[in-house]
Amino acid sequence: MLAMPLTRPTSEFAAVQPLCPHCGRPMSLNRTEPRPGGLPDLCVFKCGECAVWLSESAAERRAV
Repeated sequence: MLAMPLTRPTSEFAAVQPLCPHCGRPMSLNRTEPRPGGLPDLCVFKCGECAVWLSESAAERRAV
């Protein structure tokens, strides 16, 4: 059985970091997840300081 990765490389979105809504520090991109039906990938960010997670579509990230 072949295993397919559930995430994609994150280098495309690494330059844009949202600020944590809790502490205001820059969040790091943890992973991107593909979505079915032609929808944009989902970017998942994490704050290393307070462990808050944030998810946004890749289309929203490009618009910033």
